[in-house]
Amino acid sequence: MLKKSLTYSLLVFACLLVVIFLFSSSKGLSQIHEEILFQDDFEDSIADGWWFWDKQGNFVVGDDSPWSIIKEGNNYILRGSGHNWAVPNVSGWMNYSVEARIKLIVGSFHFNVRQSPRGYMRYFIGINEGGFYLSKQTGENDFFDLAFLSEDISLNTWYSVKIVLNGANIKVYLNDNLKIDYTDEEDPILFGRFAFETLDDSEVYFDDILVIGEKFQQKAEWEKCGGPPGGLGYDVRIHPYDKNIMFVTDNPSGVSKSYDGGNTWVAKNQGILNSAGYSGDGIPNFSLTIDPSNPDIVWAGMQFARGIYKSTDGGETWVKKDDGITEWNELTVRNFGIDPNNSNIVFAGCEIGTGIQGYEFEKVRGKIYKTEDGGENWHCVWEGDSLIRFVLIDPTNSNIVYASSGIFDREALNNIGIGVLKSTDGGETWKQINNGISNLFVGFLEMHPTNPKVLFAAAGMNQQQRYGYNDGGIFKTVDGGETWGKVLGNDTFTIVTISLSNPNVVYAGSQQAFYRSDDGGNTWQKFWKDEEGCWGPPGVHPGFPISAVIDPDDPMTIFANNYGGGVFKSTDGAKTWINCSNGYTGADLRGIAIDSKNPNLVYCVGRSGTWKSLRGIDWKGITSGVENAEPTGGDTTAIAINPQNPYEIMISTGGGNGRILKSINGGNSWQEVFRHPNADPGDPSKWHIFNTIAYAPSNPLIIYAGMRKVVNIGMIEPSEEPSFGVYISKDGGQSWIEKNSGLESSTKIINTIAVHPCNSDIAYLGTFHDGIFKTTNGGETWIQKNYGLGEIRDVRSLSIDPNNPDIIFAGVWQGGIFKSTDGGETWGACGIGMSPEASILSIVIDPTNSKTIYAGDLHSGVYMSIDSGETWYPINDSLSTRAVTCMAVSADGKVLYAGTSGEGVFKLALETILET
Repeated sequence: MLKKSLTYSLLVFACLLVVIFLFSSSKGLSQIHEEILFQDDFEDSIADGWWFWDKQGNFVVGDDSPWSIIKEGNNYILRGSGHNWAVPNVSGWMNYSVEARIKLIVGSFHFNVRQSPRGYMRYFIGINEGGFYLSKQTGENDFFDLAFLSEDISLNTWYSVKIVLNGANIKVYLNDNLKIDYTDEEDPILFGRFAFETLDDSEVYFDDILVIGEKFQQKAEWEKCGGPPGGLGYDVRIHPYDKNIMFVTDNPSGVSKSYDGGNTWVAKNQGILNSAGYSGDGIPNFSLTIDPSNPDIVWAGMQFARGIYKSTDGGETWVKKDDGITEWNELTVRNFGIDPNNSNIVFAGCEIGTGIQGYEFEKVRGKIYKTEDGGENWHCVWEGDSLIRFVLIDPTNSNIVYASSGIFDREALNNIGIGVLKSTDGGETWKQINNGISNLFVGFLEMHPTNPKVLFAAAGMNQQQRYGYNDGGIFKTVDGGETWGKVLGNDTFTIVTISLSNPNVVYAGSQQAFYRSDDGGNTWQKFWKDEEGCWGPPGVHPGFPISAVIDPDDPMTIFANNYGGGVFKSTDGAKTWINCSNGYTGADLRGIAIDSKNPNLVYCVGRSGTWKSLRGIDWKGITSGVENAEPTGGDTTAIAINPQNPYEIMISTGGGNGRILKSINGGNSWQEVFRHPNADPGDPSKWHIFNTIAYAPSNPLIIYAGMRKVVNIGMIEPSEEPSFGVYISKDGGQSWIEKNSGLESSTKIINTIAVHPCNSDIAYLGTFHDGIFKTTNGGETWIQKNYGLGEIRDVRSLSIDPNNPDIIFAGVWQGGIFKSTDGGETWGACGIGMSPEASILSIVIDPTNSKTIYAGDLHSGVYMSIDSGETWYPINDSLSTRAVTCMAVSADGKVLYAGTSGEGVFKLALETILET
């Protein structure tokens, strides 16, 4: 009881201090207003702005979904059934009221409030025929009953339910009558969103949802920088009659459309209900195909989600069409084959996940679905032990259908793959046609535009040697697949495409190079950047081209969609390339740094490489000119700029090779300065990277760097297995020494490092399993400093107050933010106003006012504090992707940059965000 009373007293005291502060700060108080935070009456008959989940975690939207918009009389309402969740796409709030009209048809449901992103922290009001109960969840299996009220709730009757949350107090109203008034005196949950949870054997209707509460009024909004290029690119298509109209797909930026031949792009995702990414703001669109005979019809398919969409207005809007599809999150739609003689007949080539890990990638199965009524109904016509990549229909005989199977980054459940399939009865039966094909991972299939018996196939897979294949190849048939000949080899090929205007011109592509044949595939020229060892624009390592299309009038102009994100264009037959991704990006970033002398010069690193930009407008790739090392590849995991000499930059590469690179000319060229001897990019069991690099501000000759092991290249979450800890350079990065004394009992998985602004011997480590460590002797010994962190040990970000270095902030994974005022000796939670499960990956302190702090959460965006971390406000206006991975503020304190997992860089003008 003493603990309970003390906790509650401390909470009340803290809230009182917050109120006193707000009334003493004109900036804070004047910008907090009560307003409508969320509203939906479903009258548009579309459930946009919602996520629907089942208890297995599947995204459930479709004709047989447990959630749907139905019509009752003249009104549209939301219907839910079974044990499933309806969650609005919002981050959450602190003090708010939420009300809704509800009708029990049968069973019961939970009205959840202050629910965390994972759902393991929440209050829930259970409503059934017998009345109300208020309960609390604080962990995966930790539930507490708080209050109960007996009340007759009639079935098939509309009621108004309102819940008011103010600090630790919860009030529940039924038809405007107060029924529950409860104050949670022990560890109240103070932040979160609402949700509806229908229970087993239940059916419930919902309508007229309204949330009103406090909101911090931003005086400036986030501006999307539109770069750098990145994401998970997939298809690029040209309209068959108007080459100015193009489409490109990317997970997570969805569908983008160009009206000017690829010069600029605009998002076209209206009606696509699937969501993706850590914050749920992404669109997991993968495949897209234009109907060749009616280009107003466009088909789009999702990745890792049940989702087939059809547009009948040229890709402007979309309608879900997947009745008959039996899979959910294990499904990826890889391609559509549309009958050129009958738009109602469409095949969908699919990948079906199994959860079985291969040597490097998941082992998968495949299916071909077919519709004969324009997508109203689908049925399976083939399934087997490798994914289906392409489906092509003979335009002269619709009964002849081809399908290719496999891709470079999936392994087959049967190990060896399936190759190419052919049907002569409209897809009812299939046979393999692999005579002459020496690699059965056929990731691309292209048909000659005037002779359908001529096809080209591109084959190869990353781990092909483990399955008995020496290399990939380009294969050609002239007899409808009866026999194939290898026309190009010695590479892992991912695309092959034929010019419409001159079918003798054929292109092939791999991670390293593009190839062009001018004689129908008999001879080939290879094009790549010798100094960088790859194709693509200068300074860019695109990775695998996953789709390509040739200008219908000019065989020397080709567009390639890069699997690492971005569309690139060549006008000289693949010799040189330019970035052609203006207006969209799906970039997954890991670090941002700003030139200390030029606040307009911004650098960022991530899955698609290393980039720099002036004011975030145009992005230039700078991963070229590496001395004494192989090219950096696309993945870059950390960046640090010398605080006294901004031309000196350190980056670490993410290919599992444990490398640090240094530039002394602002990224124009690079030198490898360290490679860990036990890291091996060719062996997934030895993938180690440097995840963090930090200069000592007082002596930039001293640099700290921390390592961790990765499971998959590019993942934010590290491996659970030990890594190699800390390395320190005392000569500006030219040589490095392991410094792990005191870390012997830890896993040596280093997430982040912060160095004292005035004393280079003092530094802090944030680790994956072991909390925080501190050194006071330049890394000679490390001492664990976890008092006050409780059970939290996964520390992802650290930031030191430059004006008072005893003040340190620590961002943790799924635990919010902590603060120390005594140099790390003790820590206390300081997350009032943010989600208790926030994963804070970045903390930056305003260089002009250290009481102003910004924290980036991977799930709910950016928070701002103007009282040294005591209280926080979400500042997410126009931040369309809230999965924030990194941030940096310019030295003059005028601009805050945020890097995201899914939409590249955003910037915020800080001069105008607060009222003066």
